[in-house]
Amino acid sequence: MITATLPSEVIACPFCGSTEALRVRSIADIVQCVRCQTVYLRTRPRSDALYQLYQHYAHDGSHMRLPRTREEIEHTNLRRREFVSEALEFVEPEGTWLDIGCGWGAMLDEVRSRGFTPRGIELTRACVDFATMILGIPVSNSDFLDSTIPPATCTVISMVHVLEHLPYPAETLRKVHATLIEGGLFCGIVPNFNSLCSELLLDGWAWLDPNFHYVHYTPTTLEQRLAEAGFTLERMYTTAGDYGSQVVLDYIRSVAPPLPDSVRYEDLLAAVEEDGRGEEIRFFARKGSTF
Repeated sequence: MITATLPSEVIACPFCGSTEALRVRSIADIVQCVRCQTVYLRTRPRSDALYQLYQHYAHDGSHMRLPRTREEIEHTNLRRREFVSEALEFVEPEGTWLDIGCGWGAMLDEVRSRGFTPRGIELTRACVDFATMILGIPVSNSDFLDSTIPPATCTVISMVHVLEHLPYPAETLRKVHATLIEGGLFCGIVPNFNSLCSELLLDGWAWLDPNFHYVHYTPTTLEQRLAEAGFTLERMYTTAGDYGSQVVLDYIRSVAPPLPDSVRYEDLLAAVEEDGRGEEIRFFARKGSTF
């Protein structure tokens, strides 16, 4: 929650500019735009304050903690092997893979092993230093909108739990489109505001994260925003993902009536995800024509 010590600003909808919005959560000034349905943090930390917050992302209690051994580097889930393999269904492993919000470079180390030239952008200074000095991966400590990456130079651009953090998402999506080569792939993961747990937990939903999450997406609004930026959607689906399927199963058990022996709660979870109500949205979108 935004505190008095954190400089803040009040904004209009970051996609359509409308100031007409309805409050949808009470833990913070989280609203839904009446015009385009975007859910966003209307009163939010300023970008300079957010940069200072991100400097704590690599501390020992964080999921972004810096690895201590090569074994940790090789075996962390942050390498996102399954996600990288899925991206390779749409592109050949060549050219530059730019990961925006790359942390200490775990996924970039993985894509390098698959044949890509890795490049990253990251705000947390300790992560930037680790990626560049320990992994030998070029990572810039800058905002993507301020970066000088030339247009039409990247085969893949990824944002894994990053798009929801960006203060200027519409401008960012347009620059992502411009930075990709023709037929290039934009892929990522965002929390799903339309998920079952979001509906059940409301202000207690873990992905609400009102200090860091500036925009909350649903499958419908994310598909619309990608199309507006010029992308062709190749695949989008929802899953429990980082939230963990067991947590979601426990919530389903808490609200669902007792099931007959022939029905499993795991089947209900699969149905929830198929219905677009999984905890996170995974997407793969292309610029222009296919390869």
